[in-house]
Amino acid sequence: MSKTWIVMKNMLKIHYSRAGNNNSQIILLSIAGIFLFPFLFFYLGLINNAVSGLYELLEPFGQSSVIIGLLFLLLTALLFIISFVLVISSFYFAEDINSFIPLPIQPYQILLGKATVPLLYLYVTTFAIYFPVLFYFGSNSNASIVYYLLGIILFVFLPFIPFVLAAIFVMFIMRFVNIAKNKDRSKVLGGIFVLLMIILLNVVVRLNANPDEMMENFAQFIQEKDGLLQMITAAYPPALIGSKALTVAGWESLLYFLLMISISIGFIFLFIIVGQKLYLGGVLGINVGNKKNISSERLHKKLRKHPVWLSYLQKELRIIFRTPTFFMQCVVQSLFGPIFLVIILMMDSNFNSLSGTLDQFSYKQQILILFAATLFILSANATGISSISREGKSWHTNLFLPLDLKQVFLSKIAAGWTINLVSILLIAIGLIVVLDISWLLFSLWLALSFVASWFTSLMGTYLDFSHPKLHWTDEQEVFKARLIGFLALLFEFVPLGIIVVIIWNTPFVQGGIVTFVLLLLLMFIATALVHYLLQKKISNKDYQKII
Repeated sequence: MSKTWIVMKNMLKIHYSRAGNNNSQIILLSIAGIFLFPFLFFYLGLINNAVSGLYELLEPFGQSSVIIGLLFLLLTALLFIISFVLVISSFYFAEDINSFIPLPIQPYQILLGKATVPLLYLYVTTFAIYFPVLFYFGSNSNASIVYYLLGIILFVFLPFIPFVLAAIFVMFIMRFVNIAKNKDRSKVLGGIFVLLMIILLNVVVRLNANPDEMMENFAQFIQEKDGLLQMITAAYPPALIGSKALTVAGWESLLYFLLMISISIGFIFLFIIVGQKLYLGGVLGINVGNKKNISSERLHKKLRKHPVWLSYLQKELRIIFRTPTFFMQCVVQSLFGPIFLVIILMMDSNFNSLSGTLDQFSYKQQILILFAATLFILSANATGISSISREGKSWHTNLFLPLDLKQVFLSKIAAGWTINLVSILLIAIGLIVVLDISWLLFSLWLALSFVASWFTSLMGTYLDFSHPKLHWTDEQEVFKARLIGFLALLFEFVPLGIIVVIIWNTPFVQGGIVTFVLLLLLMFIATALVHYLLQKKISNKDYQKII
């Protein structure tokens, strides 16, 4: 067991060591904390209102336990999705895999060590959602101290079941599906599978939703004590057991609590047993090269001369699409919101009534709403904010190649802009098909979106250039435990969002064309300013100072 602890500690040191870091990160963390503090109260207020409202509605029927049941279900689904992505990246495609295989340790010990960092992310996610609901539910129900003690202990075991389920599924796929012959393609299948699985689940639920049958079942279950809880947790018994542990009284609560702990510990042992059998074979399979003969004609075609910016753009896109973590963070994550929103709207029973929704606003307000929403979605894209850090230790290779660094940065910005085009296309489908906006409004929005896409990619590249993370062993480190995503929203969306609010409340700015011209002018000014700052850093050869 001592070897397992050593592997775990080394994993944490690799990911969170401050060696080589400066105090500027602490300063940025403090600034981010100051900005996030008001949002924390807003977030807690929303949860308090939601829990209190549900409790007042359900308590007269004796069904308040459904709140805890929903909490367990939503957390399990969220943690399973996150675990699926983290397991693929951390267990199979991290750069440190080959360093652990020759060591005199068992596969399950490598697994437990590799699971440390993903579980830490799951605990942070669980903490942010679980404890506010737990506290506000206990406050509304006048729960005893035992409720809070059991809730705190359950928090330790909550991530285990979804994490183990996701890990076993991934290990089975990696072990028994021959991915060695298509290594590059296999790296993106996981991300695509998660996106399709979520969409398919939403579609199936909506297609099978019968309002009359649901109301009949609701009336039947609501007559029984905790009947609704049993109904919503029927597909996932651990949610029922965990909810019972916190909501029933006396010895029955303790029995449910011990049962939940036993199930969680059982899943840990299942993780160890399955991992010992499957993990090493899957890792060795993923590291088998693809031996494929290339014809001289195809080789000649590959070696023909291309423009430098185009070649570098292709290289950036290939790295993003062939690396699972980069693909999930830069592509899938940015597409999830638009795809999910469009599907929900298109399958809504009131689909026809959605047409013309924007007509209740003035033309000026319509442009501002569409611009702000699009800017927020594009600002959340992680392609720009990882432009330099994606290179890792190979960044310094660019300094020795006969390349103008301006071309390198231009290609990185263009890569972010290209990926944003997919999000813009999905939003465009929603605007035309669902909201049925006019072609003039669509054209104005599209022009603003193209400029906003370049601005967000440019600003993200500048921010990453200012504080890159090159010394990573796992691609997750490029995105996790960094403030770069928050800073991107802070510098890309917040200033322009404030401008949108000002224009909205400015009476002398009227008409859609005037609003469009004003927004476009402001976007050009902001883009030119960031271009100037980036050019200045390049002229000062700051790229040579990156360590």
